[in-house]
Amino acid sequence: MNRSAPPKGYININYYPYIINERLKCKNLNPFLVLIIATVAAEVENRKAIRKTWGNESFVTGKPIVRLFLLGTDSTLDHNIIGEESEQYHDIIQMGFQDTYKNLTIKTMMGIDWVANYCPGAQYVMKTDSDMFVNTNYLVDFLGHSAAKENYFTGYLMLNHQPHRNKDSKWHMPYSLYPGGVYPSFCSGTGYVFSGDIATKILRASFKVKFVYLEDVFVGICLDKEGIQITHPPNSFLFNNYRVAFDPCSYRKLITSHYINPSELTNMWIIVNDPKVSCES
Repeated sequence: MNRSAPPKGYININYYPYIINERLKCKNLNPFLVLIIATVAAEVENRKAIRKTWGNESFVTGKPIVRLFLLGTDSTLDHNIIGEESEQYHDIIQMGFQDTYKNLTIKTMMGIDWVANYCPGAQYVMKTDSDMFVNTNYLVDFLGHSAAKENYFTGYLMLNHQPHRNKDSKWHMPYSLYPGGVYPSFCSGTGYVFSGDIATKILRASFKVKFVYLEDVFVGICLDKEGIQITHPPNSFLFNNYRVAFDPCSYRKLITSHYINPSELTNMWIIVNDPKVSCES
């Protein structure tokens, strides 16, 4: 594997060694859906809640699901704790890059690289975050009935977004990194879904386009480089990059809601999946 440093301004995911890998996660398995979930080491409770709720690999019957948490390194925390969690659950992959906001693109590309190399038979992939409610059951049903099997990418669509040039902005984008006046269309990194074949195409494009630390923008640039058109979701309520006011009947008909803490997630999940809670058809 090529560990040489990438040219200045570019990313080479192969430069970062795996510290924790789950090479055999998809052995003898072509999952219907792979969940790649961006997290940080300290979010132990988030991961516990996700494992019990929307990330439960056995929740959806008849459709195999694989769950993976994506981590970089954090020198302030004991690595052995993550190692022990990995040994218990076998759902963590980690590479040797600093786990910072500016490295979120590297983290996402780690997940996409893993799918391309260790789970090439996956039908669909969802990249999402650890503070999300994801209606896995509804997502699987949605994909099974309406999604294309190739060159399919969808989520909370961001159109005609201009780079933030204000240096005080969290999303500041200097001209040196992206000189264009408008980003290509992209989907919010809080939750987007794509067919498995796209993983290798995003990976291929990532070596050819300049590194942008806004991971969802970077993925959008890679899709544009490959000539892949993003599919508009059938309605604007499916994917949400904000917190949707909780109502079990509404949550049964969405795929993502943002800014959900672990205790809220656990309680919401129980209510949404309670068969005694009826909704008008």
